[in-house]
Amino acid sequence: MSAVLDEEAKALLRRIVERTAYRQIMVANIRGHGLKYLLDVTEKTALVRDLEAGLDILRHVERLYGELDGDGLAMSVRDAMDRIPYPYSRLELAVCLSLVGRTERLVASTYLESRSAGMVAIAQRIHDLERPGTRMLEMQLADFCAETGNRATAQQFVNRWLAIALVGFGRPGTVGDQRSFALGLRSARVEQLVKLFLTEARPWCESFHLVLPDVASLGIDLAPDGAKHGVRAS
Repeated sequence: MSAVLDEEAKALLRRIVERTAYRQIMVANIRGHGLKYLLDVTEKTALVRDLEAGLDILRHVERLYGELDGDGLAMSVRDAMDRIPYPYSRLELAVCLSLVGRTERLVASTYLESRSAGMVAIAQRIHDLERPGTRMLEMQLADFCAETGNRATAQQFVNRWLAIALVGFGRPGTVGDQRSFALGLRSARVEQLVKLFLTEARPWCESFHLVLPDVASLGIDLAPDGAKHGVRAS
């Protein structure tokens, strides 16, 4: 679906594209960083394929940003990039990429019927990513968690990256969250996405003999927000 966007919708879409770029750059940097934990050339190659696919999507994101009269996309997300943490091991990398990848996919799913044809195309690319490197790492994580004594370490990884993955959705109830839904730019609000993510994350945790932590214990605030926090669209 494509439609002419008014100035409000266009401004919101620019913000959405910036958030999309942030997520894509974040995961690209993490994959690049994570290569040092993989010693086998075959494993490195699988992760590089994921990295290349993500960078191809980022090129489309940059193109759409320009079409929306945006300028300096990398600069617009630079400050946020400085706050990105990085995994400290191969197995933490597995948890990180698996959870962050779920955030990517769920957010993308809300743009598959967007009024913006450009955003639909980008969302479809993100949603359809196969991520062979992540699948490989998840298999290694499963082997690690098969040993009871290793699960406490893996649980710490989950607690850390679950919080980061949840923050990636944005804050529920902002003006941008409400208006991007009302204007047909996206098909679900942040609160709905967070609930769906947690529903999916529980069986994922259980598949590794781990538990889904209580969100309240993670030190993040996902309570519905008001306009006082400004416009923020995921």
